[in-house]
Amino acid sequence: MSTLLRFIPRVGASIDPRQDRLVAEPEITVGRAPDCSLQLKRDGLRYHHAVLREDRADIVVEALPGATLKKGTAEVARARLSIGDSVRIGPFIFTAVAPDETSGADHVVTITAAEESAFDEVAQAKSYMGRFEVSLPNIRLFAFVTSVLVFVLFFIVPLIFGPLKPGDSWTTKVGRAEASLEVHTGLFHSARLWNVGEISGAHKAFGTNCASCHESPFVPVRSSSCLSCHQSIGQHADPRLAPSADLNNERCESCHHEHKGTTLATKDDQSDCVGCHSALKSVMPATKLRDVSDFGSDHPEFSPSLVQDASAHTMARFPLDDKNAVDNSHLKFTHMTHLKLDKVKKAGAEKGSTCATCHEEAPGGMVFKPVRYDKNCADCHQLQFEPKHPEWRLPHGHPEDVANRLRGYYSEAALRNEIFPAPRSDIFVKPGADLPPPPPTGAEMVSAQTANAMMSSIARSACGECHVTAPPEPGADPSEWKVLPVYVPDRFLPKAQFRHDKHTTMTCQGCHAAETSDGGVAALLPGIETCKGCHAGESGAAQRIASRCVSCHVFHNPDHPIAGLRAAAATESAK
Repeated sequence: MSTLLRFIPRVGASIDPRQDRLVAEPEITVGRAPDCSLQLKRDGLRYHHAVLREDRADIVVEALPGATLKKGTAEVARARLSIGDSVRIGPFIFTAVAPDETSGADHVVTITAAEESAFDEVAQAKSYMGRFEVSLPNIRLFAFVTSVLVFVLFFIVPLIFGPLKPGDSWTTKVGRAEASLEVHTGLFHSARLWNVGEISGAHKAFGTNCASCHESPFVPVRSSSCLSCHQSIGQHADPRLAPSADLNNERCESCHHEHKGTTLATKDDQSDCVGCHSALKSVMPATKLRDVSDFGSDHPEFSPSLVQDASAHTMARFPLDDKNAVDNSHLKFTHMTHLKLDKVKKAGAEKGSTCATCHEEAPGGMVFKPVRYDKNCADCHQLQFEPKHPEWRLPHGHPEDVANRLRGYYSEAALRNEIFPAPRSDIFVKPGADLPPPPPTGAEMVSAQTANAMMSSIARSACGECHVTAPPEPGADPSEWKVLPVYVPDRFLPKAQFRHDKHTTMTCQGCHAAETSDGGVAALLPGIETCKGCHAGESGAAQRIASRCVSCHVFHNPDHPIAGLRAAAATESAK
């Protein structure tokens, strides 16, 4: 549908072709809103008033909700315009006329202003606001009387009727205890009226200096006061991706309340979280996070961060139920094998290994100390490689020194004229085969034994049992086997704050299926259903703990510091 809209300034005036507008849309919306196909600013016209559609040779005009049309003197909701017919939309008359050859359109509609007065937006606003006018008493008199009343009630009366004897300040613990025990016959306790509440323990160091936070009298604490100390505090999300979450537009006091006791009162209900995260795509279309509204009823499966490049320490998130999840930590380890109590135990120990044998809780209670070879592995994995010399050991943690260490061992043995059997690739000797070659020289023996030990120990028995290794490049020295770098993060769910010290009543196997884990991280981590066995959503449930968003997730993200983003924004603005 192509329609030529032809404007006529007033009834009886001539047509100005410069104002013609050709619209090639199936529907033409008429109103005062900027998103209308035809925007007309006149009093009496709604923001979205009517819509024009093609119906064969005619044009159908329909009023949008809340608006009406006039066909002659009657108000209608729908009108059909044949050639020569007119309809009134607000203060405009729309008339269908026959298209001429020069118009180049299927339909031609003339638009004539029925009134001469232009749209006065100021008058329209005053008329609208006039509906809400309420007669109030003299505001200055009201403010003066209120100020005097406050001064009398909260200053004069406490001075007259309050305790006059000196004592400990009410800002001290002793003073507050005395005030609570003292009986007054007067009307008020002055300390109670003036006491704003106990300051939190974190701020007690400067709690007696009110100006540290209250920069101006009778002005609420500004965020600048908080940021003067908390400079490394982070945004919740990158404000360039989620402008509505920019904390530069919020006051710290809106969530963190001081003078509420020794612990700083922090808003912990999940209404603000759900306001965005229940429909996160509408706030951040590019996000890969899934929607969530409550842990108990609407929370996706956990997505651990798995190692993708151990050399660069790069991670990628995969849902626990993703069959394509890949962990490239370059470490081969199975809990299932190491928890076989009858097979894996230290020398002289009556019992086998348990979780605590290798895992020791780190300070803070959130993670465990890294497992170290010399402390946790060396008793069983001694890195022996030569049956004739069980005292020889390979160096752990320095794969580049393994070849040199092997050459040193075998060179020392060659100087003692010690002979080692030549490495053989066959098991059985065929009858009638040639005689074996003569014994190798010392240098040949060292070279052959080093290459053989590198292949057997790094690829299989010693290093290769726990590490992923790489063979030499084609044509390279046979001894140039490599142990690929290892990276095992201390946390696989970095977006959550799980604390092991708060779950000491549980056994390790109560959450981790270690006894059946074949080495995969996804198989070892508990799923969300395991946590739901004890935890419910914000409203709680029978025999389960009420858990809000902030129970597991930290609000401030240190990757997006407020101060840094503010400086970057100022630099961009200056440019």
